[in-house]
Amino acid sequence: MKKWIADHPYFITSIIFFVIMIFGWRVLYWREESFGFLLLLYFIVTLGIRLDDISRKIGNAPGGQASSGAREKDTITDQLNDIKASLVLLNATLGKLLQGTDKKEP
Repeated sequence: MKKWIADHPYFITSIIFFVIMIFGWRVLYWREESFGFLLLLYFIVTLGIRLDDISRKIGNAPGGQASSGAREKDTITDQLNDIKASLVLLNATLGKLLQGTDKKEP
């Protein structure tokens, strides 16, 4: 049951807000403003759930272990060297693009 709830958080959230909406309509005699505010709260909560889901997917490897984004054999120095090589390649590409735009301008 717990896995099903974790796999379907939007369904559970929707049911909770639907129950609150029915209760407000039948018992508290809410009007349009209250329903609009409840809808705004629903979207904020749904966005929070989605952002939490995304952060969990980014932060965890498939096995549940936290991933640093690199292989285990890599050291910090190797990662910095990879970043430096990528920056050099990016700088060269941007330089070529800049030269191309300078030639097009009269």
